[in-house]
Amino acid sequence: MKTYRHLVFDIDGTLLNTAGIHLTSLERALRRLWGEKRPLPDLGFSFGIPGLRTMELLNFPDAKAAYEVWVKEYSACSKEMGIELFDGMREILEKLQHTKASLGIITSKTREEYEDDFNQRGLGGCFTCAVTASDTPRGKPFPDPMLEYLKRTGADPEDVLFFGDSVYDMDCAREAGVDHALVLWGSLNPEGIEADYRLTDMEEILKFVQS
Repeated sequence: MKTYRHLVFDIDGTLLNTAGIHLTSLERALRRLWGEKRPLPDLGFSFGIPGLRTMELLNFPDAKAAYEVWVKEYSACSKEMGIELFDGMREILEKLQHTKASLGIITSKTREEYEDDFNQRGLGGCFTCAVTASDTPRGKPFPDPMLEYLKRTGADPEDVLFFGDSVYDMDCAREAGVDHALVLWGSLNPEGIEADYRLTDMEEILKFVQS
């Protein structure tokens, strides 16, 4: 199996199990904004894209203000429900620290959200580079975040493997000329998503690096 010098990870649905919080908080935000409840399955389109873009797709005249409502609901839901790493992921990240691979992050979270939801878990030190939605004009599915990662690290595209749970992740990597792996432990709608690899067990991540 091919090995890579850079392993880059999405956060939500890949490292963190946030699907329930994501959908519940969005439904609550829309209930506040529209005064009506939306079925949670109807909101699945919002996975993997920046929150502001979600509100634009929902046709809010002031998408930024609507997004701020969602951010407040997300924070409240996080405290109620708790955000956890997928079982076993912390151990995988610890093992990767003892390999030759550099670890990176590409996320649709803003820089502030990344700091609040991820760094506070003491995991920020695992990653040499984190590209957030605040760092590029366009987010996933455009290639801009991955191109920014390549620029910052000086990595060659053929040396990078990106792990994500959505079609937006796969499209971002593909358009930047980077190999991509769909993680099935967090992907809600994996059918029809094209990927170089499809992983069912997170232990498979370790096969892509030299010890």
